[in-house]
Amino acid sequence: MKMASNCYSCIMDRAKFECDLVFGTDEEKRSAMEELLDFMAVHKGGVPALVGTERERIIKRRSGNYDPYLVLKAGSNSLAVQLLPVARKLYDGAENKMEALVRIAAAANSMEFGVKGHNFDNETFGRVFEDILHEKLDGDLPLVQKRLRSFDKILYLTDNAGEVIFDLFVVEKLKEMGKRVVMGSKSEPVLNDVTAEELRGMTENEVVPTGSVVGTTQEDLSPEARKLLMDKSWLVLSKGMGNFETISEYQDSLLGRLIYMLRAKCEPVATELGVRQGALVVRTL
Repeated sequence: MKMASNCYSCIMDRAKFECDLVFGTDEEKRSAMEELLDFMAVHKGGVPALVGTERERIIKRRSGNYDPYLVLKAGSNSLAVQLLPVARKLYDGAENKMEALVRIAAAANSMEFGVKGHNFDNETFGRVFEDILHEKLDGDLPLVQKRLRSFDKILYLTDNAGEVIFDLFVVEKLKEMGKRVVMGSKSEPVLNDVTAEELRGMTENEVVPTGSVVGTTQEDLSPEARKLLMDKSWLVLSKGMGNFETISEYQDSLLGRLIYMLRAKCEPVATELGVRQGALVVRTL
């Protein structure tokens, strides 16, 4: 997926959100924003997630803060633990267990800070999560279920902190169905994404690092993750917009074994997927 016209302002809005997290003076914030503007001026038309990656690098380098979202991530994880019984109740009461898992995975992708047009904070999410679980899910669920049943091995590409608590529940249930699941998470802090190191502290599941960019690019993958991604015997479950923005650039190599699960929080991603902004989406390729 390439940059749309409103990606530029969105990337800058998120830069301001992050500058407010880590800088104490307006001069520091302005200098970081201007460096990002200079980068964007000579990198037009690229993949939004990769332009966002440069934003993260600029702000982390200038602030000396290795993980600007650290406190917000901890809050999201704590909230998700409190809300997990709501997801478990949905699953336990569902006639169609596969659909329930897909619904939980997509709904959890709502946990995202600083996206223009997507109003999220931990406190509000706690009040509306149960309603989100029952929203319309945009996608071909029978085909998704067929795909899930036909593969014994799954590479599960995670996204945000907080959300990952629900991902771990989904993975637990997939393993109970006889699946081998390997989870792929960031090699180092990027946005509010969960890292492989953090995930290993939460689970005994197999975990591979997927690089240090927003989303998942073939060039930045660890050898272990690249091997699984390109192995035709593995189904790929891709969470979130950053993964969609990057994987859609090479998704033809994953034909027949790729499922996107996300909330289409921004207008360009929604347009690319052919859904309304804010929709819960599950897509097969």
